[in-house]
This record gives sequence, structure tokens and C-alpha cells, in this order.
Amino acid sequence: MGLKNKKIIFCFPYKDGPGGVNMLFLRLATFLRESGYDSVIVDYKNGDMSNNRQSSLPLIEYHDDKKVVLPSNSIVILQSVTPWSIFPSLEISDNSQVFFITTLPHNFFPVLPGKLRNIMSKGQTFAKIIWKSLLSSEYFKIKRFISIADRKGALVFLDSDIVCNVKKSLNIDIKSPKLFPLFSETISRENLFLTDHKFDESLLKVGWVGRIADFKINILNKVITDAFKYSNNHQQKIIFHVVGDGECSKQLVNYKSEYFSIERVDYIKPSQLSKYMLKLDMLFVMGTTALDSSRIGVPTVRLDYSFSKISDDYLYKIIYEVSGFSLGENLDGQCFNKGRHSFNALMESIKKDSFTLSRKCFDYYNENHSIENSAKIFINYVANSNLKWKDLRREGVLQSFFYSIWTRTRKWE
Repeated sequence: MGLKNKKIIFCFPYKDGPGGVNMLFLRLATFLRESGYDSVIVDYKNGDMSNNRQSSLPLIEYHDDKKVVLPSNSIVILQSVTPWSIFPSLEISDNSQVFFITTLPHNFFPVLPGKLRNIMSKGQTFAKIIWKSLLSSEYFKIKRFISIADRKGALVFLDSDIVCNVKKSLNIDIKSPKLFPLFSETISRENLFLTDHKFDESLLKVGWVGRIADFKINILNKVITDAFKYSNNHQQKIIFHVVGDGECSKQLVNYKSEYFSIERVDYIKPSQLSKYMLKLDMLFVMGTTALDSSRIGVPTVRLDYSFSKISDDYLYKIIYEVSGFSLGENLDGQCFNKGRHSFNALMESIKKDSFTLSRKCFDYYNENHSIENSAKIFINYVANSNLKWKDLRREGVLQSFFYSIWTRTRKWE
């Protein structure tokens, strides 16, 4: 039976504002729907995907307090997570296929709650000690989960850095990992930055677009700090635009001087985002947003992420300099590739040759990250996968005693 005869369900209920996974799932579901596939989304009534979907894309409404029954014999697309933390209200039939897209390596890592979470999310020595002792059951379950999903062709990774970190942290062999390049929209026919952007060397406009989350706040603060120092040291006026909100917004640094200021915007509709980005001379971003900006030719610095403060000697990467489709590497991981540029060098390159920067970013997007290219890869992967929900249930990886105790405790608080 061809995939056009099956319902493809993109499931990512999320009501805390915009984010990369929301955008990935919504764009892919919409593109497939327009291409003749029976794609639908699962989200809260007022979730980000629900709020931004076209009326032609059906919604299955998710609820925290009652079961959400998914159509049987469907294909359920999920973000890779520890399997016992898959959205608990979902009721998936045994004969339904499941398919997992891995967006971050630490989504696989069993972690303890509270302050230990960020330490364990690095997947290093401390985490490994806990996995081999207190969380040994969860550790071996996650390894079984990855093995069976990979063996049945139902596990893909957005880039090679994620694969490397998962393999080294969890000590697991993934022989032929499937890479699924993240995408923005369609192939871009026009470099809008070169046609629409107005450059003023006396006032540099740089910025960030994205959710201000725990693994992003440190690199964002690093960029702002570097911009502040450069501005004052070179008496160069800079406005740093921060577009986005999140649970770590209060940790954002707040510098201001004669030469430097920060402009905050909590939210911009996706339909208006390109227009806003075209006002900026350079963007410092990661994930889907790095593709959104490079697609229209905005010089794009692809950032890395960390749960810890970033060292002063951090060097930056322009998006066309990354390898393995990476849209954000784990600075604390064992596979990190250093960048090439200081912040000062980036600012000088804007003033010297923004044309070449724009053209290279634009070309990189079209060659590697259009939705047309990624959708073909995705459909081929899904068509050749055969992981059923009953396979995971029989493997006993869908429950965790420790996790169940923790969730009950949270309800009592």
C-alpha cells in the first residue's frame, strides 16, 4: 500500500510558543498535504502548530486530561525522546507505524529532575555513572529502543553531530545512521537580501531569532556580550535584535551604552518573519531559523549550544562552513567542531563584503536544505520503515518506574 493511502500523523503538542520542532512538523505536514498525502497534525487547540496551520491541514486536538485516540493503521511521526515520555494522552493502535525524528542528542538521555538535569544532558562522565547505577533500567531501555527503531528503519537524525553524540554518550553502535536534513521552505528563486536590504555601515543591525531555552541562553548571552564589547571598543553603533521568548528570558544579559542597545520582540508571526530578518545585516541563530534566514540571503552565523557558560575563546561558524547538515552542535559533547571566526572578524566581514556572505549562505540553502529535497528523503525513509507500536510495547521500553514516580510526585506538588 502506497503512503498516499495512509494517514501520516505529525504529533507534537506544544503550547509554550514557537519552536523549531513545531515549525519542522508543521511545514512538512503542510507540504505533504499539498503534494497529495493524507497528513494531519496533533496539537493543543491553541498550540503553535494549530495556531499557524492552514485550514486545509486537519487537526487532531490533544488534551492533557483525557485520551486522544489516533486513527488505526496510520503512521505516527514523533520527535525522538525517551519512549516512556511520549505524550501520555496518546492512544496508538498496535498496528500503527511509528517513526522518530531526532532533533537533539540529549532528548534520548535519561535524566534526574531539578538542577542535575542540565549536568546529565551533557551526556558525559557524571551522566554515565548515574545511568550505570540509579537509572540502569532506563539506560538499557533507551539503548533497546534506539536499536530496534534503527533496525526497522524508523529512526532518522537531522545531522551527523547528533549521531556522534548519541553513539559516544550512550555507548551504542548505529551502523548506518539515516540523515534527514532539516529544511525551511521551498527552493528560493531570489536572493531577497541583495535586492531589498539597505546597508548602513554607521549602524550595524545584528540579532537573534528563536526560543530562549535552557540550552540556548548561554550562547545567546555570549553573542550579545561579544557585540557589546565590539561596539564600545570600536565606537561602532550596534542594535542587537532579540526576537523570541522562553523560560530563560529572565537570564538574558541587558547591556546598554552610547554605542550599543538591545531591541526585544517577544513574537513575530511566521508570515512576517522574513520581512523582519531582511532589516538585519547578520543573524546569529540555530536550527530551522538558520535556514529561514539563509534562504533569503541574510548572512547567517550558525550557533552551537551548551547548558554551561561559553568560554571567551569560542569561535563562530557561518552556515556554509558546517558539515553533516548540522544546525547546532553540542559545545559540551565529544564531537564538537571548532569554528573559524571571532566576533570582531565577522563584523569586519559584514562591512567589507556582505554581498559574498549573502550569496554563499543563499547557495548553501538551495543546495542542501529545501523542503522539496528533504520531503523526498523523508518519504523514502518512511516507506521503507516497518516499526509498529506493538514492537515497542513488546520490547517493554514504554514504561519507566522511576519516571512514573516522578510524574506522580509533580502532580502532588
